[in-house]
Amino acid sequence: MWFKNALGREKIQFMFNNEFNFQSIELNSVSFESYSEVKCHLTCKEIPKIYPKKWDKVEFNALSLIITFNEIVQLNMSGSRVGFFCSPTITSFTDYSEITVKHDKLQLYCKSKFLIIESITPYIDERWD
Repeated sequence: MWFKNALGREKIQFMFNNEFNFQSIELNSVSFESYSEVKCHLTCKEIPKIYPKKWDKVEFNALSLIITFNEIVQLNMSGSRVGFFCSPTITSFTDYSEITVKHDKLQLYCKSKFLIIESITPYIDERWD
């Protein structure tokens, strides 16, 4: 599981019964922030089968996911844009976490001491029915 050692992993464990697919996810933004962190904003149009009951009260067809790689050990990035679908590889070990994105628009590799699941929120993406 890509989130096994992430801070905030409880969000996925309890909200989605330990399931959150990272295949064909949209990379909306990548930013280098604060002292040494990379923040990724992702959009997922594949909704897990199990999600919080309170979400039944709102309409949604996508999930917004924000993850942060904190205390960067290595960062390599080249390319010219975001806003594309990809299947990032994320690993989370006790000593470090890493993300790799390979796409013709952007190449990203980030290794950090910590992976933080900042937020997962439902919303309506007007591009999709």
